[in-house]
Amino acid sequence: MTRTYLMTGFPGFLATKLIERLALVPEQIDCFYLLHLKHEYASAVSQKEQFLRTTSLKEEQLILIEGDITKEGLGLPESIRKELVSRVTHLFHLAALYDLATAYAAAFRINVTGTSNVTRLAHTFVHLERYVYFSTAYVSGLRIGTISENELTHQVDFKNAYEETKYLAEVRFREEVGTLPYTIIRPGIVVGHSQTGETPKWDGVYFVLNALRLLRPFAPLPYAGRANALVNLVPYDYVVNATTYLSHAPAGIRTTYHLTDPFPHGARAIYEMLHVVYYGSYPRGTVPFRLVTSLLTPRIAKRLQMQRQTLDYFVHPARYDTSNALRDLDGTGIICPDLAELIPRLVTYYKTKHPQTGEPV
Repeated sequence: MTRTYLMTGFPGFLATKLIERLALVPEQIDCFYLLHLKHEYASAVSQKEQFLRTTSLKEEQLILIEGDITKEGLGLPESIRKELVSRVTHLFHLAALYDLATAYAAAFRINVTGTSNVTRLAHTFVHLERYVYFSTAYVSGLRIGTISENELTHQVDFKNAYEETKYLAEVRFREEVGTLPYTIIRPGIVVGHSQTGETPKWDGVYFVLNALRLLRPFAPLPYAGRANALVNLVPYDYVVNATTYLSHAPAGIRTTYHLTDPFPHGARAIYEMLHVVYYGSYPRGTVPFRLVTSLLTPRIAKRLQMQRQTLDYFVHPARYDTSNALRDLDGTGIICPDLAELIPRLVTYYKTKHPQTGEPV
């Protein structure tokens, strides 16, 4: 029996990579319905053409549909909705506002209301075998200590509106999903490919590499503080491969997975590894972390291509338990590689592919 997929968040990076991975078994695919916003039409067409060149997927298997998750019925024409109702077997909901600096109202509209609209539509699908919802490990907010995949509700605050609205979205998702066969995916901070280092975006941890590049004349650089909070960096191919398997395996039904590093490194250790690989030498000395944050003016943050909110993820003491993921991926060969093996590949790709050479800040 073939599968018919509906993907929200196209032509976003993870949606694109999931389609590439699923396309490796074309005989199991009827078609993909790819939901995109109106202003992303050109990008969606370009990505579709890329699929036709690089995968075995055919024109009729890639159906672009213009819509908006913030609207009831996703803003789709009645004819398209009826088509989805009678055909979709697998729904992947990836569309979200991921910006750490986003305003609360915009994040709530997309992350919470949008997810609710997608779930309402999912209830009408007569052949639905799986509803895969992309949450985030950081629904935990400012909780500390070990956080289980089976935990969600809490009373602590959040680092930013992104976290808070993704938390509220998952809470509402669980309230509204009812008896649908769902799987919840909670990734950590996604970085480049584990083997090639390839990445489509230079955000998250890449701001450290931006700093190393721009501050090269002053190397070796000092450590930023003495804290060594665990940081969850995971290569995107691990997230994609694990999601592809878990979203079709019977064990994944009504299960939540932390796709995070089971053996994460500390922030200080990660900085040291990046420094050693980039410069060929260890950091020298230590400056107070508060000094680093005080020097991070809007101008410098822009040069580093980072958001100040990113720093919060390098000092917050939380550990994400991966018991469900390790149990259900056991025997598949899908494992999260050690970051120490991955960092040289990330740095090499960065040095050869980053679009800017930059000058000292």
